[in-house]
Amino acid sequence: MLSGRKSAKFLRLALAAAFFSYLSVVFGAYSRLSEAPIGCRDGAGCEGKLFAPATARDLGQAGERQGARKPEERAWKELVQRYISGALGILLLRLTWLGWQLKKRKRNQQVLIPLATMLLSFALAFSGALTFGLQFKPLVMMTQLLGGLVILGALWWIVLREQKLCRSVSPSPAARSLRPRVLFALVIAVLAIALGGWSMVNYAGLACPDFPTCQGAWWPPMDFLDAFTLWRDIGLQYDGTLLDLASSTAIHMAHRLGALIALLYPGWLGLRAMRIGAGEGFWFYGLLVLLCLTAEIVLGITQSIAHLPLVLAVAHNAGAALLLLSLITLYHMVRSPRTT
Repeated sequence: MLSGRKSAKFLRLALAAAFFSYLSVVFGAYSRLSEAPIGCRDGAGCEGKLFAPATARDLGQAGERQGARKPEERAWKELVQRYISGALGILLLRLTWLGWQLKKRKRNQQVLIPLATMLLSFALAFSGALTFGLQFKPLVMMTQLLGGLVILGALWWIVLREQKLCRSVSPSPAARSLRPRVLFALVIAVLAIALGGWSMVNYAGLACPDFPTCQGAWWPPMDFLDAFTLWRDIGLQYDGTLLDLASSTAIHMAHRLGALIALLYPGWLGLRAMRIGAGEGFWFYGLLVLLCLTAEIVLGITQSIAHLPLVLAVAHNAGAALLLLSLITLYHMVRSPRTT
């Protein structure tokens, strides 16, 4: 009985940690996007114009018009982010400690994943403190973004393994055939999210203000070499080293291509999972992948033609995290049931 109560507490802690991890990912996206000097926080359009700045000079003028963020505006965002991270750290400590206690009574109790997640969370916090002066470099922001998604995915996997409502199906040959395909879809989704994150941290979302074309062309001039230079002093005010239009366009178009691949393969996988799962009880999870994927595509297209309003940009990032969780859930459903 005592072990059962502790197992229920372990599940509640994992759920709470997953919630705070998701909150950290979404709020982090909001902080990054709202700090952009051309973040278009005034709704549709950018700085009163219904087109993207086309040159480095336009970018600089936009930054001058909007001006630097007030110190108090940045302070409250950093404070909220620290509270969220602190709450997540405490939950991960308790989750890991409780897992070690339960391991004495349950041979298959999860311990390594909570421990690794806690260590990764603390490593990200420690590296963030060490690189505080470099926090707005794209590579540093990408490390924090991808690390947050890894933590979120790991915590959601812990929740799926502990809960009793959505159990894995008995592995029929058709269901077994989905396992490597779901893993491949996960890789594609992560790559597409990473490309979207690179576009976000480089503030390249307005490089293509039209859809399906970009700047009125299907393949505009692009500079992929400069676009994917990992270490640059880009800065929030775009003074010093500015990304020109060709580089920003390359980043944006790479994200569009990644999104197209994510639409085709995971979309096909969701349909196949619905067909196979109709007789095995997991068709809903294929539908869930399709719904998350559709919402992501709609949000991505809408924010592009609406010229990147902040609320849609943040929703697009939140939807990307949900898509990742839906694929993890689908993999959980088609894997072999855990033996007790």
